[in-house]
Amino acid sequence: MAKNVTMSGWVEKRGGLDATKGWKNRWCILSDNMFRYFKTDSDNTPAGIIYAEDIEEVSEDFEEAQKDISKHGFTFKIVTKGRTFVFNAASIAKRDEWITRIKELLSAHSEDPIISPLKYTSVEIFYGAKPGIRINGNVGTELMMQLTNSVTGKIVQDNRGWFAELSTSHTTVLNLFTQHGWNLVNAFSCNSIPSNSTQASYSDMLIMSSPNNFE
Repeated sequence: MAKNVTMSGWVEKRGGLDATKGWKNRWCILSDNMFRYFKTDSDNTPAGIIYAEDIEEVSEDFEEAQKDISKHGFTFKIVTKGRTFVFNAASIAKRDEWITRIKELLSAHSEDPIISPLKYTSVEIFYGAKPGIRINGNVGTELMMQLTNSVTGKIVQDNRGWFAELSTSHTTVLNLFTQHGWNLVNAFSCNSIPSNSTQASYSDMLIMSSPNNFE
């Protein structure tokens, strides 16, 4: 699916849920229903994806800016259920433009959600007291049936994908996707809130690229 790029450019991203990994330059692209960030502007695969459906708030982050206004004085934040992403733009004008463009994307998406298959799909495997798996995007009927054939709890579908109450591992999920021609482009651990809980839990996030023949 061709990407309709709304905005792109370099920003700094604060690393880690606990802000212990410092700041790193990231090439960011706002397009279709997602905000993607890359390690370089020549990378074809993102280091991370934030979907429009997950975003609860986007605004200036004055509290973060005050910590070191000389180096990170133009910060803005993207708040999702499970995490707050903090970025620093090159200027006030760029910060405000990013915020405006993201808000415009959210408004457009709420009126006309994108349901076409995505080139990249993220799969989040939740552990703990309420395990589950969250598939963001269309992965095809056959793969979806294989992923959920042992589900005993609920399966919820929305305009972005599926959530199933299922105890599994990232190795099992990765093997299934690989068998269907998908490729792993990034993986990381995080804390976020599954659809069957109000509490954040530990999870593994896999970012997969779709097969060339996937429709």
